[in-house]
Amino acid sequence: MYTSLDIANEFMKLAKQEGYPIQPMKLLKLTYIAHGWYLGFNGKPLISDTVQAWKYGPVIPILYGIIKRFGSGNVDPMTIELYKEKELSKTDAEFVKLIWNNYKKYSGLELSSKTHMPNTPWSIVFDGEHNKPIPNELIENYYKEIINERRPAK
Repeated sequence: MYTSLDIANEFMKLAKQEGYPIQPMKLLKLTYIAHGWYLGFNGKPLISDTVQAWKYGPVIPILYGIIKRFGSGNVDPMTIELYKEKELSKTDAEFVKLIWNNYKKYSGLELSSKTHMPNTPWSIVFDGEHNKPIPNELIENYYKEIINERRPAK
């Protein structure tokens, strides 16, 4: 398991390689979405950090605290790298790259909209107040349901 900063760092590395600037909201949502898909496919968390339901969607407070200073500007890749704790395994790095390839075309606002849809973990937990934890079990069940809906019938 990694910190959200380890995963965010991997996204920053991929964005830099492809010449994509990345804003704080997009980085937050990508990290959350990667965590969700990982739970759905593997039944275990990708990140050790808590995810919370805030007014504007799921937030990983530790990651948000570090990147919020960039506002709507681009996150400086060196900022995230300073907090990195460990390298991702080859398999997990490939997983994050798969998420990147599927979601890089979306803006932070578009990704935020995806996490605000009815019956998402955020919509179930959020009640108008900040800082309510979103249990990993809820996130896992949501993504498993999507995976099962997309699997071809046998």
